[in-house]
Formats: sequence, C-alpha cells, structure tokens
Amino acid sequence: MGHKIVFSAMCAIGILAGALYSAPARADGPPFDLPVDCPYGECDIVHYVDHDAGPGIRDFACGTSTYDGHRGTDFAIPDEEAMISGVAVLSVADGVVSATRDGVEDIDAGRLNKDALNGIECGNGILIDHDDGWQSQYCHMRRGSIAVRKGDHVTRGQTIGLVGMSGQATFPHLHFNLRQHDQLIDPFSGTNMAAAGTDNCSTNQSVLWTPEASAQMNYRPVHLYALGFSSGRPNATDIKRGYDRGDTLPATSPSLYFWGYLIGVNDGDIITLNVAGPRGFNGSRDFTIKLPNDNGPRAKWFYVNADRPGDQWRSGTYQGRILFSRDGKSPVEIGTTELHIP
Repeated sequence: MGHKIVFSAMCAIGILAGALYSAPARADGPPFDLPVDCPYGECDIVHYVDHDAGPGIRDFACGTSTYDGHRGTDFAIPDEEAMISGVAVLSVADGVVSATRDGVEDIDAGRLNKDALNGIECGNGILIDHDDGWQSQYCHMRRGSIAVRKGDHVTRGQTIGLVGMSGQATFPHLHFNLRQHDQLIDPFSGTNMAAAGTDNCSTNQSVLWTPEASAQMNYRPVHLYALGFSSGRPNATDIKRGYDRGDTLPATSPSLYFWGYLIGVNDGDIITLNVAGPRGFNGSRDFTIKLPNDNGPRAKWFYVNADRPGDQWRSGTYQGRILFSRDGKSPVEIGTTELHIP
C-alpha cells in the first residue's frame, strides 16, 4: 500500500524497550511473551496502564499514552479489515483457562447506548491462571474466535483466539492486563498498581517481558494509528474501518485529501500535514492541539485537501508526510505515504 509509519529517537522519550530488558525486580514471576501476533513484527500499543491515582494521567514512562483509570495495555491492529482477516491472540505463558466469554458483538462502542455494555465491558475474553498467583486477561476478542474452554491447559505462545472489537471498544484491539494475587501489575514496570504513585517513572522498566517480546515494542509519546490519501473526506469511523487506504486515484477525482489519525496527543502539540506532488504541487497545514479537560482517550484526526486543478490532476507521485512537535522541540517526521495518479 506504500504507507510508512516511522518514529524518530528524537521523539521526546521514545525508546526501544527490548534494549532495556532486565530480570523482574519489583514483582516476581516469569518473563511473559507477547499476547498478540503483532502484524509486521512490531506491536502498536496505543494505551498503557494509568499510574496516576487521581484525576490526572501518567503512563509508566511519565508520558500521557493512557487515559484516566485505564487498567491495562491496548495492543491495536490496523483496522477492521485486519480484524476480519484475523490477528491471533496468544497466551503469554503456560497456564490453565479459568474463565471465558463469547457471543458479544464486534461493534464500535461509541455507537451504543452508554448502558448497553454494563457487566460485559471486557467483551469476549479469556482469563488464564499461571504459576505463583499470576493471571493474564484478554479482552475485546472477536466474536466466535475463542479457541479454548474453562479448564483447558494452554502453552506459552498458543493461539487462544483473535483480536476483535467487542465490549467497551471503539477500534479493533486487545486489552491485556496482568495480575498477581488479585493485584493489577503493569508489565512494563513491574509496578503493583495498588501502590501507584510511588514509582519513579523511569523508562528503564520493561521488566516482565521476554527479550523477544520487548524487541517488538517501542514506547511512543504519540501514536500514529493510520494515515492515507482519499478522494473524499473520511471520518474517524471510516478510518478505523480501513476505508480509502488505496495508493492510486484516477486523474479525474474531484478532490484530494491527505489525512492522519493520532492517539495520545497533548494540549499544545503541533501536528503538520504536508503533501508534495508533481511540478511543484504543495499543500501544508499546521494543527495545534486543544483538548477537553477530561483526561479521556486523546485521539484526533486531521486532514489537508485540495480541489482538482482543471479537468484532471497532474500524473505522477504525491507524497504525504506527518510531522510531530511537543514542548517546543523541533518537528520530527512520524509517518509518510505515497499516492500515484496515472
């Protein structure tokens, strides 16, 4: 498709978690494998556990890639098309299945009555017991994909179902959490969340993942969920469904839109969308983020557009770039994609 999402080391406190792996420190237990067969060999993590015990938000790295009260880690997949194709959910360690649920519809929860999901917020899910009082929980799985039953013995890396969008989910992802002796543990820091607020927020805290798992996870201060070109203005629902991600458009398209969907933006962040094309074609726009004061999920989408110049667009390659700046730092490119007009 030609889409490329890249994150520079200049992005605030972005790190390669795999380089920081060390033995478990504050919470004993085995290092865990990935809960998702992450597409493209790299996991898209859009929300971490919220470490702030009050109304504010703070992830394990002192960033804001979370929202108020979030009690797990969200592993996203590209869109609903990928969900339908099937992305495997994996057991993070050997264990015994202690509970399952299936039959909850995969649907954007934002389209439902606020009380429609009472008691089934996790959607279709699985709970697995491991040694030494550890439990792993897997939520929002695809309806009909649960591949285990209560009492089944599972092995590390075994496929137990598929990523979905059931329960309290507004995009396809797996919500994963880890507990020991009924206490929530952040797998990126080893923190017992009953004591949240006492940790030091160091990025050097990826203590409960195997080196192989850590190597597929990058911490990002902001997450570029999707970007693309289209002939008409998409909306957030279209983007999550995977609409308009082709890499060609006919020369007679009435308009050209370049857009991006970001998660984890902060007040004051500057997002720049730029399009360069044949014979000097150029379009650019800066967006300065302004958020409601509610510490909810910080997802925003942006676009630049142009009308067709005359009877048709100039043939050739159009490149779209997204740049990101926070706290007055120099902008860095976080994603690129190309469009071809014959």
